[in-house]
Amino acid sequence: MTRINLLVPKALLSVICAVVFSSTCVWAEEMQIDVTAYTLTECYHNKGVTASGEMVRPGIIAVSRDLEKKGMKIGTRVRIGALGTFVVKDRTHWRNRGNIDIYMTSYKEALKFGRRKYTFVVEGEKPQLPSDAGDKLVYLLN
Repeated sequence: MTRINLLVPKALLSVICAVVFSSTCVWAEEMQIDVTAYTLTECYHNKGVTASGEMVRPGIIAVSRDLEKKGMKIGTRVRIGALGTFVVKDRTHWRNRGNIDIYMTSYKEALKFGRRKYTFVVEGEKPQLPSDAGDKLVYLLN
């Protein structure tokens, strides 16, 4: 066989591989995160002032810095499963990774909430997910 006859199947194989792998790619990246709760009891050191300069209130969440790099910047609206829609207004301690803290007014409720596992969907080219996409999904709204 000539050299060209060997190159044609190789080129064809690389094109087929590119088509197969691109069609099986996932639309969005997913990562496992922890969702916890906090109250004014835990933020005594800053007297309830968030990283955005606002006072803590229901509907506010704090995110770890790695999630902030993935798009959860201060001011971003985030849907957390069946819990509802929240706004990022604070950051967690720099040691935390893959963590969202939901502000709650009651210390008992926060303890009862505990630590829950969720899947954070980092959107790529996929259209926005519907509001009832799943009980254990976290995704950006804006």
